[in-house]
Amino acid sequence: MKSSYLLKYHDFYFQRIAKLKEQVIELRSKLGNEEFQQHEIVKLAYRIRKADQEIIPQDPNREEYRLRDELKKYRRYKQGLQRYRLFFCFSSQPKLILYLYLNDEKHLRKAGDKKDPYEEFKKLVSKKYFSHKPDDPKIQKWIKNYYPGNKEANPV
Repeated sequence: MKSSYLLKYHDFYFQRIAKLKEQVIELRSKLGNEEFQQHEIVKLAYRIRKADQEIIPQDPNREEYRLRDELKKYRRYKQGLQRYRLFFCFSSQPKLILYLYLNDEKHLRKAGDKKDPYEEFKKLVSKKYFSHKPDDPKIQKWIKNYYPGNKEANPV
């Protein structure tokens, strides 16, 4: 199903996905087919790709994606990702989803931990590393450079 949203990737998210893709390629060259398909990194990469390409674009405003307090303008996806979290924001006008942050193996979900992905994301938001506003100049540049028919390729 083709999304009606323009899907964009912040450099932070894009770099994390690129690293994951490299890991998958390396595993592909080292493992047999069955072992490759059962590997946790391969499964994680598949679930992330399915989430950002298919599941989230169906309805980025689903109740279970919503965050509270200082992160209320952002969303997160966690279904099937175990201790990983995918953070994003979206706009209905223009129809745009911005994938912002995906934690790595050094920042797995553990409530109360300083390296918890929610804490890491909060730090980056407070430093204004990410924006949820479609009228933000960086986001406007993305919109102008990429028309809705020119969807950037997701590296996973």
